[in-house]
Amino acid sequence: MMGRIDNQMQLLILDLDSMIPENHLLRQIKNSVNFDFIYEKASSFYSHTGRKSIDPVVMIKMLLIGYLYGIKSERRLEEEVSLNLAYRWFCELDLMQKIPDHSTFSQNRRRRFRDNTLFRDIFNEIIMQCINMGIVSGNTVVADGSFLPGNVSVNSSIEVIETVQQSSIHYLDELEKEMSEIPGYKEPITKEVTKRTLKSTTDPDCGYINQKRKRGLGYLTEMTVDTGHGIITGVNCYPANHRESDIILNHVKQQQEALPIDIKVLALDGGYDVGAVHRGLELLGIEGYTAIREYQNNALKKGFTYNQDKDCFVCENQKELNFQRLVFKRSTLNYYRLYSRARKLCKDCPRLSICEIDQGAIRINASGNYPAFHRNKLKYHTPEYVKVMRLRKIWAEGTFSVLKREHNLKRIHKRGIIHAEEECLFSAMALNLKRLVKAM
Repeated sequence: MMGRIDNQMQLLILDLDSMIPENHLLRQIKNSVNFDFIYEKASSFYSHTGRKSIDPVVMIKMLLIGYLYGIKSERRLEEEVSLNLAYRWFCELDLMQKIPDHSTFSQNRRRRFRDNTLFRDIFNEIIMQCINMGIVSGNTVVADGSFLPGNVSVNSSIEVIETVQQSSIHYLDELEKEMSEIPGYKEPITKEVTKRTLKSTTDPDCGYINQKRKRGLGYLTEMTVDTGHGIITGVNCYPANHRESDIILNHVKQQQEALPIDIKVLALDGGYDVGAVHRGLELLGIEGYTAIREYQNNALKKGFTYNQDKDCFVCENQKELNFQRLVFKRSTLNYYRLYSRARKLCKDCPRLSICEIDQGAIRINASGNYPAFHRNKLKYHTPEYVKVMRLRKIWAEGTFSVLKREHNLKRIHKRGIIHAEEECLFSAMALNLKRLVKAM
């Protein structure tokens, strides 16, 4: 006898909780993280009178589902939560409750959560829970930046000529204070320069980058990852024309101020091999390990070595060029350390013509933080250096790979620096929740 489905209407009592497997990712997240803290953090953005709004915890959980499962469109996210029992259960919506409309997210961004730190506060609270669980220690962390193309068309780009005030790079307040106490320091000057660059008419916050492996309009995201379990502890977003070495110190300091985390060791790639970065990490109490870049340093090529104890350069005949003072160069707007030796003391030396490397004088202009730069070079190929560089490849490069492949961070979908940072924060939160569950 051929069977046929009986379409007779039935009354059914359904327990959603019993239908979600114990090993389901959303159940594991719900069992590990208490999201009720969102009510307190969002309370100041809501009125005490009037019609009830959409539950803020429901809204945040829905957004997290989108990033956990790579759902790029909020319109599609609304449909998926409506149809998927696990998604409804995670958001604590029963089968009879209406799913918040996709326009709710954009309206809340535009009206309620604009220009505030709610999403960052939620991100930091999840890190706090990770710290309390003992899966974030700060013993060894890695940091890196990655270019994210913006949601702009090539046709929207226009060439603009801007007149900007250019000054020396501000790396860190503590670094500036220390520099001001060195002999020869002068207050940095600013100068007006005319720059020709590309801008987007649809997203003016984008920056233009033109490098060998990355080119276009977009954003730069800087992230720090704790190597214990791969938890991302810091996220920042900038226009793509920023340099990673310029922003890393304040990126790390922000984490130290916002979280009870004691970062002991930090590993970076060669893009951060700058004297100011090395010294800044020392002032922050962090042991930095940075990959070495090749520099066109005439002093080292001509046989000079650096004596760390005396802070001087030494030639092949063991004559010393001592540190004299700081020099501020107007052409580059940078500070340099001047090492020199009187020419008359070397007039009988057969190597004099080789050592006269700066306009006939025996002088060397080195990085304004050369001692720290040299200390980083001494770590090269030590067992500790090899270990942390291996961890950097695993956790920095690996983390960006997963974020772009699985958690909606291959490119920025919204427009504006505020919304770009929101995407980076939610993508990082999604990955943190998965790694938290795995660690537990």
